Amino acid sequence: MRSTDCTTWIGLLYVIGIVSVQPARCRSEKEQLMTLQNRTETAGTQEIFPQIEARIDAIPGYKEASQQIADTIHSAVLDGGPAARNAADLLHGTWLGHPLHPVLTDIPIGSWTLAALFDGLEAVTGNHYAGRVADTLIGVGAAAAVPTALAGIADYSAIKQDSTSLAAAHGALNSVGLGLYLLSLNERRRGRRGRGRLFGALAFGLVTLSAGMGGDLVYRKRVGVNHAPEPAGPTEWIDALSLNELQIGAARRVDVEGEAVLLYRPDANLVRAISAICNHAGGPLEEGNFKNGCVECPWHQSVFDLSDGHAVHGPATMPQPTYATRVRNGQIQVQLGRGAEYFESLGNVRTRTIGE
Repeated sequence: MRSTDCTTWIGLLYVIGIVSVQPARCRSEKEQLMTLQNRTETAGTQEIFPQIEARIDAIPGYKEASQQIADTIHSAVLDGGPAARNAADLLHGTWLGHPLHPVLTDIPIGSWTLAALFDGLEAVTGNHYAGRVADTLIGVGAAAAVPTALAGIADYSAIKQDSTSLAAAHGALNSVGLGLYLLSLNERRRGRRGRGRLFGALAFGLVTLSAGMGGDLVYRKRVGVNHAPEPAGPTEWIDALSLNELQIGAARRVDVEGEAVLLYRPDANLVRAISAICNHAGGPLEEGNFKNGCVECPWHQSVFDLSDGHAVHGPATMPQPTYATRVRNGQIQVQLGRGAEYFESLGNVRTRTIGE
């Protein structure tokens, strides 16, 4: 790079505050781009949403109120009997094996994004066909927002405590955005298309910010992701616990090669093993309730079948990792490196009767 080019680059970057002038040497373009990328990442989502969260948490009573609302909804589901629990499971996505809410969000977000593009096309060109397409897309997004919101409320009711305030703001922004879209549709039907596009633009800005919050809840707060470790240990049998230390009907958390394993002995001739860390939010399953061959997490009351780890009730949606067990020389042995898929492919049970 020529000296004059180097001076020009440094001067420009110094003006916008990205790098400081280094008179002793001229940094390469690669170094400058790396610095710019690092500054951009630091000033991006890594700081924006934590700052938003800190500001809303500073509102007196906000954090407590958001947690209380979540607890109230969760209690209503648990006290509502099988019908309420099954409805919540439907909205969580327990039947799907994946949280339902992020699946549904693609419909309103996609519809409203396209609507914004067609609104812009109408505003620039006066194309009324583009305007009618935008109207239809806004309506589709508004209709899809209802089940999406219900699924989000279900997830919010059992969300981790460190995420309730940001999740509440996420839901509030979406609600305001939906209201603005309905106002936009009303203005359009009355022929006031300019005002309709204005309300639509305001709504799109709010739901875009809210979508960013949703992404932050997933990637930074780890809401809706699998918290249980996948079976990745050795495939040989490892001593986990003496059989005499596990009474019939009792459960015990043990450490096996660094893995937290929950052992449960339903009868004299059987020992089951699953991950002791609830995949929904990391709760300690050994502290849960054991009934009818299942364990209920003490944190958010997800229920897992101890025989194969599948989620019987949400908010968990993914199966709990399971491990093969056997008893040799009075020791309960666990095989970490082969999870459910391996043993199902062999057509064998993963938990063997004692003495096999």
